[in-house]
Amino acid sequence: MILADKIIQQRKKNNWSQEELAEKLGVSRQAISKWESAQSTPDLERILEMSRLFGVSTDYLVKDEIESELIQGEAEESGSPLRRFSMEEANAFLKVKVKSAKQIAFGVWLCIMAIIPLVLSEIWSNSSFAEPIGFILAAFIVAGAVALFLLNGFKLKAFEWMEKDRFETAYGVNGMVKERLKSYLPKFLTRIVIGVILCIVTLATFAASEFLPQVIQIEKNVVIAVGFAIAGIAVYLFVSAGIIRGSFSMLLQEDDYRPEKKAVDKKIEPIMGIYWLAATAVYLAYSFITMEWHRSWIVWPVAGVLCGVLYIILELIYGKKINK
Repeated sequence: MILADKIIQQRKKNNWSQEELAEKLGVSRQAISKWESAQSTPDLERILEMSRLFGVSTDYLVKDEIESELIQGEAEESGSPLRRFSMEEANAFLKVKVKSAKQIAFGVWLCIMAIIPLVLSEIWSNSSFAEPIGFILAAFIVAGAVALFLLNGFKLKAFEWMEKDRFETAYGVNGMVKERLKSYLPKFLTRIVIGVILCIVTLATFAASEFLPQVIQIEKNVVIAVGFAIAGIAVYLFVSAGIIRGSFSMLLQEDDYRPEKKAVDKKIEPIMGIYWLAATAVYLAYSFITMEWHRSWIVWPVAGVLCGVLYIILELIYGKKINK
């Protein structure tokens, strides 16, 4: 338990509000709030005063901080490769992630929107320019999406190591991240719920395309285009919310970013690379030999399903080895 958690625990144990504790210590309520969220650390005088108020030793209050410093010193002496993630780095990482999440999600949205010009171009099938114009518009939209992906890829490159390597955080970082995650979760759940509702609306729109055009005298492809537009909004919400939520998990090294999971992924990654190279070779060989490009695409969904199965098997194998 870190100092921030201990202040919360002792304050509640004495049935004091943040305002009451602030008054006893001669500080503002905002200062207490920052201490309890690990955004700042009380000075020695305030720690001594809290020790007296709570009836606990100063050693109890700051023990985790001392242990953290000792662990860091031992890691340096032993040549441990673990990198220490500071509060400043954590805040910078979250800031970049939140900003990039919106841009990457917008790029994914653009990729879905690129389908719409192709769908609508079929309405003007009598025009010899309709299909080429549709492809040109789609190409420009996809190019914009790719530019966003590359731009944000460069921004996040400095933090790529976090996905694969273990690290330890400086004092207060975990508390700060947990506090920000707690405040973000309601927004995350709202986006997911809205996204699910929009997915249902999308399915309803595609289903309505079979009869709605006759009812309101509109082209079927227009209804389909509207369905893709709604789906694009849903995907935007899923992607942006997922990236931001994942950034908290990455800092806390939870879920898919647990240290043992990273160790397993490091071993699996080369095998998956070879797998997809083989899948690409099979696709190209089959397509060029048979020249049935309209059928050869089936290789990719099949390869995707088999990839999932292979990953699960490898994860079980390497997971057992690492846990031994």
